[in-house]
Amino acid sequence: MMQEQAHILVADDERNIRTNLAALLESAGYVVDVARDGEEALDICKQRRPDIAFVDLHMPKLPGLEVLAQIRALSPKTAVVIITAYGSAASAVEAMKLGAVDFLEKPFEPKIIGILAEEILFRRAMQPGASFDDLMHLADLARERNAVLEARGYLKAAMTRALDRPEAYYWLGYLSEAQGDQKQAIRYYYMAVTARSDYAPAVEALKRSGKLH
Repeated sequence: MMQEQAHILVADDERNIRTNLAALLESAGYVVDVARDGEEALDICKQRRPDIAFVDLHMPKLPGLEVLAQIRALSPKTAVVIITAYGSAASAVEAMKLGAVDFLEKPFEPKIIGILAEEILFRRAMQPGASFDDLMHLADLARERNAVLEARGYLKAAMTRALDRPEAYYWLGYLSEAQGDQKQAIRYYYMAVTARSDYAPAVEALKRSGKLH
């Protein structure tokens, strides 16, 4: 459930992306600021301390990873999502090791932004001390109830608890595939085998998709 009047920052040097994402998020009830470059994004964070910041990896003045690092220092409670047109499993994991809570690869369906914002706010409301295994168990229970949004929230929280464990990546891929998002599913499966190259469920999923032989 959406936190009332949550504040979101969209930082991207592409005007169409800024405008479209801001309109979509505002229509969902969020307060939205936009930034054209890294310096403007940091200025907004200093003034507003947003709940969520969607930050493009490649922006003028300050690159996305530097913006991520400075937001983490300036406003630790702000959840940062990295947006990239040059995504890979390795760069996504690198961004998350630096403190990003999630990533998006261009092009993406605009509606994903609203779903992701809701997931992030759901994760924030969780018990902060929950372990990786506890979160995976809660995700299993949510999947059994067909509560996909809730399951994804638990899985992404588990993912940030243990970036070197493949299970959360795999199940996020499984859910993405079940929802018809094959591109995102393959990304998560690759992240699972990046975490552990012999993790059989992810290896088999990639073989099934023709991405691994």
